[in-house]
Amino acid sequence: FASEEKSGYQQMISSIVLHILGSVYYKEKNNSFTNTYVVDKINEARILMKENIEDPLSPEEIAARLGLGYSWFRRMFKEYTGVSPAQYQLQQKLLRAKELLTSTPLTISEIAYSLHFENAGQFSTFFKKKEGVTPSEFKNMVCHVNRSIRFIRRTHDIPCFW
Repeated sequence: FASEEKSGYQQMISSIVLHILGSVYYKEKNNSFTNTYVVDKINEARILMKENIEDPLSPEEIAARLGLGYSWFRRMFKEYTGVSPAQYQLQQKLLRAKELLTSTPLTISEIAYSLHFENAGQFSTFFKKKEGVTPSEFKNMVCHVNRSIRFIRRTHDIPCFW
């Protein structure tokens, strides 16, 4: 039977198992929050955080805007999302940095400034700690991958669906 196994079979099976485990975890986590008031408030907070990435509100300000006590808000947010409000904001900042690095001509310094880092060095340190590469290396890798995809599409006449 093992000799009949196709290339990539193990990776595909492990991906399916991880997807199933993730789905079970997601369902269990979300079913444990039956109080829609809590879920609604957390979702409102997440929207505020996403809308204000480049002009961030402190977690205390978010709690106040939602009419919640900070301690309760922080505890419920972490229980529901698995991370504190401040960590969630950092995750959103990282996602925005990746978006800016890959879809704009902005320099590293301009991105650092737009995301309220003290300087490009602080931004680079933050990014490397989270991603394992500097923002410049990340940008270069994405450019290289995009060029490779364009080359493959062009040489093999593969249409682009995105």
